[in-house]
Amino acid sequence: RSSDLGKGVTELGPYADYLVVNVSSPNTTGLRSLQRKAHLVEIIAKVVAERDKLSHRPPVLAKIAPDLTDNEMEDVAAVVVASNSVDGLIVSNTTIRRVATLKSESRKESGGLSGAPLRDLSTGVIKTMYRLTRRS
Repeated sequence: RSSDLGKGVTELGPYADYLVVNVSSPNTTGLRSLQRKAHLVEIIAKVVAERDKLSHRPPVLAKIAPDLTDNEMEDVAAVVVASNSVDGLIVSNTTIRRVATLKSESRKESGGLSGAPLRDLSTGVIKTMYRLTRRS
């Protein structure tokens, strides 16, 4: 909820080195849907508006998943660049994908997967987001 975001920024912002708009956790049901353009615009606007009321204004970072489609990455980049208030991106912490080469007994568990199996996917998303968000 938008009111929860505002309260979080108001209460914790004065103590924060940075604020992260985390819309990528695979372990929170429905959270990744907030990476969609309309939701992200609203969330970032709310966080930035509340942050701007603080005497101490920590940077705002957006955290996204590596599982976004090309169109979704373009939307995220457009929101971030248009807002002119997002100071950076955290890209690609965990994926919900499971590659066929996984050998662990836990390979069929749901939730986020990180580490070496994510390297190629993660590197590709980082390159794409860099290209899409570069400012002239």
